[in-house]
Order: sequence, then C-alpha cells, then structure tokens
Amino acid sequence: MPVYVYRCRRCEASTDVFLRSVSSTSEPVCASCGSADLERTVTSFAVSKSEIDRLQQLDPKYYKKVDAAMRNTPEADPMRHLKQMTPFGAASDPGPPIDF
Repeated sequence: MPVYVYRCRRCEASTDVFLRSVSSTSEPVCASCGSADLERTVTSFAVSKSEIDRLQQLDPKYYKKVDAAMRNTPEADPMRHLKQMTPFGAASDPGPPIDF
C-alpha cells in the first residue's frame, strides 16, 4: 500500500496520497489550494529486515562489548544458583523422590 507525496507547483505545499495497491491510479489534487498541477517527489522508504539480518549487520566489536559486560555481572557466574540451593540431604522434609 504505497503512499505517494506530491508537491504543488502553484503553492509549493506537499500532499500525501494513499493508494490501496501499486497498480491503483488516482488524480491527486493539492490539499491546500485544490490545484491539480502536482509533481511527485522523491521520498524515503522503509525496508523490513529479519532479526537475523539485523544481527549480521552488527559490528563485531559490539559482541565483544556485550560479552565483557556479561562477564562483569553477578548473573554470569553459573555456580551462583548452586550456592543458593539447599543440599537434598539437609532439607527437613525433602518429599518423595522425583521419578524421571
């Protein structure tokens, strides 16, 4: 669904025209003065990218910075969770064993 931008040759105002499909035709008129003397202008456009494309375009230095930041956080220590756990034998009522 394209949006075209036209510039009025009479009053220099710009007008946006929304079309439901690329093959649709319209006779745009200026929103300010009502003139049909318009020319289409070049505008920016967006390109959608997948998450993988975005990640591939990242600077390799970014990954090094992320890794360094992760190493400096307490959450990076894998033994942190094990240190907080109560040993199975020290629990007052461990409950029935889990059958895997």
